[in-house]
Amino acid sequence: MSTDSGVDSCRLCPSCGAASALRQEEALWPRNWHCDACGFEPAETNGFVLLSPLLDEVNEGFDLENFALLPKVESTHFWFISRNELVRWLMQRFAPDARRALEIGCGTGFVLQALRDALPAARVAGSELHSIGLATARERHGGSVELFQMDARRSGLRNALDVVGAFDVLEHIPEDVAVLEEIHRMLRPGGVLIATVPQHPWMWSTTDDLAHHQRRYRVGELARRAAGVGFTIAYQSSFMTLAFPLMVASRLLARRRTVPRTLREQLQAEYVMSPVTARIMLGLSRIEHGLRRLGLPLPCGGSQVLVAKRPENS
Repeated sequence: MSTDSGVDSCRLCPSCGAASALRQEEALWPRNWHCDACGFEPAETNGFVLLSPLLDEVNEGFDLENFALLPKVESTHFWFISRNELVRWLMQRFAPDARRALEIGCGTGFVLQALRDALPAARVAGSELHSIGLATARERHGGSVELFQMDARRSGLRNALDVVGAFDVLEHIPEDVAVLEEIHRMLRPGGVLIATVPQHPWMWSTTDDLAHHQRRYRVGELARRAAGVGFTIAYQSSFMTLAFPLMVASRLLARRRTVPRTLREQLQAEYVMSPVTARIMLGLSRIEHGLRRLGLPLPCGGSQVLVAKRPENS
């Protein structure tokens, strides 16, 4: 089936690479899919299609223990709440008419709610390298969101999506440029990438090590890498700007500790705070968001956000 741009939307068989048409009314990777050319059928576990089964239960790029810990803090912690508010605004501003959206590295599915809120008419899907995270995402969204296991470096999707989200995913992957190239191929001409990553290499701490981060990005670095694979840059900014001094102080104090923490202890230190502190931090992030909507520059912050487009003629 051709998209409105006249470019064929298709899947590539993970086994032989043969292309098959992807129709708008279909799931991206249906559970009953098979390749007409070679007969390949993807493996499944717990009802999830596995496109990269050998990586499903491997601690590659992310500690599997995180999937049990994160749901306990995501819905109440100011950072996750404010990031969802940012994602919702960007989706509505840059991809309001999206018909099909995919979040890669969707984890436990917390950000998928922001996509559903921003794009109520779109078909929303989430992929994750580890199906253990998809189980929590399914508890959150039921059958409202398509979920499948996938390596972001090899999606097998071509000209298939109006918007792709990658929210604090690229820093976990050594080959981040390869992922950007793959996203460029996944998007239809005119399609939109929205991504967030941690910022400032000098902010590196034990938290980055325990989170399996490969890097923190310099200001503008993600935009340069995206432009290098053919994207045009529509928007870029820092976020967590007003809270940045507190984040810096926290990281500097953490460096003074001589006893290494476990992942659980580190998450406890990073995410557990008093209700008063939590309200103050959320208030700061919302003031910052107001400044962002006014178009004021935010040159520094704990993270950066990028909106990039695949050119119509590519």
